[in-house]
Amino acid sequence: MKSVVRAAATIAVGCALLPVTAAPSQAAPSQAAPSVRADCLTASEAHAFGRGEISVCPQGDGTYRAVGWVEDLLPGDGAFSGPDGGCVTWYLYAAKPWPETFTTMACPHFSGPAKVQINEVVKPTAPLTKAVLGTYWA
Repeated sequence: MKSVVRAAATIAVGCALLPVTAAPSQAAPSQAAPSVRADCLTASEAHAFGRGEISVCPQGDGTYRAVGWVEDLLPGDGAFSGPDGGCVTWYLYAAKPWPETFTTMACPHFSGPAKVQINEVVKPTAPLTKAVLGTYWA
């Protein structure tokens, strides 16, 4: 009987010393920020007129998914002659000196929100090379 008790105690101690891990399917989800793909175009800018962040990723069919935000910091009164009559947007450039396209704009002086989220698909005529924050005179 003593040997049975001793064996059970040894097994119990051995099991108590084993590391406790959760199965992968039961593990808590990671709280780390998602990484940006290497083929994505990313930018973050802040100026007196506005600020924002953007990530533009190719989707493989000639289109790009643009995700981010833009904020107009000088909403003005909508008069082009005033302190700021322009909307704030991300200009997306391809291999030429002028913008290929632009994203959703923040236009609070035209009854829009001062900060807008961007989540859209754009289809440029050439591969995109950079994103620049700027104003658009709507």
